[in-house]
Amino acid sequence: MENRYDVIIVGARVAGSSLANWLGRMGKRVLLLDKAGFPSDTLSTHFMSHTKFLEELGVLSQLEDTGLRKIQRMRTYIGESFIEGPRASYTIIPKRDQLDYALLEEARKYPSVTFKSQTTARELLWEGNQVIGLRIEEKGRSYHVYSDLVVGADGKNSNIAHWVQAETYNQTNPLRPVLYGYYKGVRPLQTPTTEIFLHDGRIGFVFPMEEGRDCLGIEIHPDEFKEMMKSPKENFELMFHQFYGMKERMEQAHLESKIIGTPGMPNFFRKAFGNGWALVGDAGHSKDPSTGLGINDAFMQSYLLADAIKEIDEGMTWSEAMQEFEDKRDQQLLPGFQLTLDYIHSLKKWTVNEVALFQSIAANPMVWNKLVPHLGMHLEESTSEFPLFYTAVEMEAETFGYKKD
Repeated sequence: MENRYDVIIVGARVAGSSLANWLGRMGKRVLLLDKAGFPSDTLSTHFMSHTKFLEELGVLSQLEDTGLRKIQRMRTYIGESFIEGPRASYTIIPKRDQLDYALLEEARKYPSVTFKSQTTARELLWEGNQVIGLRIEEKGRSYHVYSDLVVGADGKNSNIAHWVQAETYNQTNPLRPVLYGYYKGVRPLQTPTTEIFLHDGRIGFVFPMEEGRDCLGIEIHPDEFKEMMKSPKENFELMFHQFYGMKERMEQAHLESKIIGTPGMPNFFRKAFGNGWALVGDAGHSKDPSTGLGINDAFMQSYLLADAIKEIDEGMTWSEAMQEFEDKRDQQLLPGFQLTLDYIHSLKKWTVNEVALFQSIAANPMVWNKLVPHLGMHLEESTSEFPLFYTAVEMEAETFGYKKD
């Protein structure tokens, strides 16, 4: 049948295109569709904690060749002081029009993958309680396509999730509005560094992209969003100038296009699969962008779903393989979800005493000489109500050679 596929994927950005890539390697007949045209930008966290998936998907060198800087350090500011350290591995921060298009073009190299842009999923096709395909609309023409599996990679407001009435759990309403923009001409640090500003209970971000271009972002208090969006550029820059050194570093900077804002991202898990359907990316799991985990989470989910499909081909039952997919997804994403919510809930405006003491400590090597031998003990004690936090720090320390006693 001409309109018959093994898998139909709705949404062709990070989650959808990476899944099409994995399935194309397996020789699966895939229809990948998206209502947008490509290349095009989209709301994004931008940050990737590592480049492993980019390398495995075959797009890392291509993205690096566009001039993206390798980010090897992380700096956190409080007041006029900061702590800085190396990353365990470098990362890059591409715009989403670059990243998504590179992933899409790589997936399209496989003969069994068909891509349709500016094509909209209108409704699911059912046979009893089994999803068997979609009615899609392409350039004003409506027709049916059929498959063994329909995958929703269509974002946090997923139509696929809505149509199958996917159960939502661990749900928390959006916590913080986020605004960001692409700026050219920000005076850079000597080494490409992700910069985080913890200021008055807000979070500021500087993400180095190509030479001369940075993504600047702010996560603000909920009651500030409406006023911020009345004059987004002016209010954004006024707030960003409060961060240490940024007023001077932005003197020659100018905004590309416009400030992009959202009142917040929902926090949830959705049931990952059902009869003839599955969800990946933000369609299956969403959280506040402050910890920058969204892109890596999308890659990981697509990898796990492709692995489940492979296991079905090798003889595992549908229900066993898909339940394993969901269990692995939740096991791997729940710690980051909990850490993110704890981080956001614990943000507050620093007291004068807290900032003054930090300034004194940050500039005093004798203090660090005393603190460093006992840092682990102090951190473990101060986060005893949330032991997952210390565990995560200890695991990251292992990449720098830390060995447990």
